[in-house]
Amino acid sequence: MSLTYTPGICNPVVNPISYTETEPPVTLQTVSPTQLGIGGGSPLDLTTALAGSTFTDSNTGVLFTNTGRCVLVVEASAATTVTSDIGTTVQGQTVPGVTGDIDAAGIYFYGPYPSQYDRTDGSNDIEVDFGTPASVTAVLLLQIPGVV
Repeated sequence: MSLTYTPGICNPVVNPISYTETEPPVTLQTVSPTQLGIGGGSPLDLTTALAGSTFTDSNTGVLFTNTGRCVLVVEASAATTVTSDIGTTVQGQTVPGVTGDIDAAGIYFYGPYPSQYDRTDGSNDIEVDFGTPASVTAVLLLQIPGVV
């Protein structure tokens, strides 16, 4: 849109400009959980596990099946946002995702996720999006053992 100023007239004339706004494509990487050992008998080397991550910054986020016992580990090289989408609707309206800021390089944990975060398609999947995928260097999904 452009504004045209005419001296002596208080209201500018608005000249509409047509344009098409498109959002970048969303590409999610599906991640599978790494099972933690019960009772600490077989500890997980987090550094080695993150080094084996196949996450690439061509993905805008990750997708995984929610068991209620999964924790997402995100290793970042710089600041980004991490948004956990919420699949529940309230009176038919979409609920905005929960966004957390990563302010600097480090390793951050998200979860476990209650079932309200599951996608509405009935798949029990969770979607987590990264504001700046290039700042995410690795992603690991940990399955916390439950009481049997």
